Amino acid sequence: MNTINKILVLLDKQPPAPELLEKIIFVARKYGAILELFECCYNRPLVSSHLFDKQGAAHAKHGYLRGEEKRLQKVADRIEQAGVEVSIDVAWEADEEHGALVKIERYAPDLVVKNCRYHHRLAEFLFGNLDWQLVRHCPVPLLLIRPQSWKPSPVVVTALDPLQDKEHPANLDDNVLRAGEALVEHLGGVLHLFHAYQTLPTSVVFDDTLMLNFEDLRSRLAEQHRQAMADLLTSHGLAQAEPTVHLAHGEVHKELPIYTREVGADILVMGGMERNASDRLFMGSTTENVLDHLESDVLVVRAVD
Repeated sequence: MNTINKILVLLDKQPPAPELLEKIIFVARKYGAILELFECCYNRPLVSSHLFDKQGAAHAKHGYLRGEEKRLQKVADRIEQAGVEVSIDVAWEADEEHGALVKIERYAPDLVVKNCRYHHRLAEFLFGNLDWQLVRHCPVPLLLIRPQSWKPSPVVVTALDPLQDKEHPANLDDNVLRAGEALVEHLGGVLHLFHAYQTLPTSVVFDDTLMLNFEDLRSRLAEQHRQAMADLLTSHGLAQAEPTVHLAHGEVHKELPIYTREVGADILVMGGMERNASDRLFMGSTTENVLDHLESDVLVVRAVD
């Protein structure tokens, strides 16, 4: 995230929100990056139609792709008018996730950007199936954008877990923190560091002797987490710097959305790692319980190999 030269923007058939264009232009300018707009195209009625022979179907497919290219070019023209270099690409692909991941592998961007989909039933912008797949499998930093503008001085929150479990890559927190620092350095704004941990429940107490030491055990646990955060900040030269550090007592999927709303976060930076289907995401938390309750944009980064 310190250097972003190429940004891949994944679009769908809906016109991109003005806020999406505003943000990608802003990021591209600040990092000096070029953009590529990409869309997976597929029309099932066209494929299944009996109106065309094989050659006619190929011409119809080509015409459909040309129409989508023209639509994307209109978006690209608006971006070019803002002084950002941009190209377009479309691919005929029924499996949107596969098409997106193949494009990412071939284009090798430094950042992938995608907007959130509108959920008509709930009247909210939520993460769709492709978003979840990208969160789990996108090999480069992924910025998921909601349709609201950033403040002139964006608030960037990094979600950290300095006391890691065994499945947590050793350098993931370092990468999350570096990404947050780089965003503030390039975009301006303020940096907040967040960590949530659960205190010992009273149910662990089995006898009166342990009860006498229970508050001491809780205090020692809290101190362990405070010290781990302090060590992480020191390793990044932030011990005497300005970022706001917040340690919350509770479950991350409950405390993190509350904190981002309280500070008015524009971007939340989280660490992502592939796990099995039942244990999908960040810092031991359930993806759906975190992301769909956030109002901010989300930047997902991975550990550096």
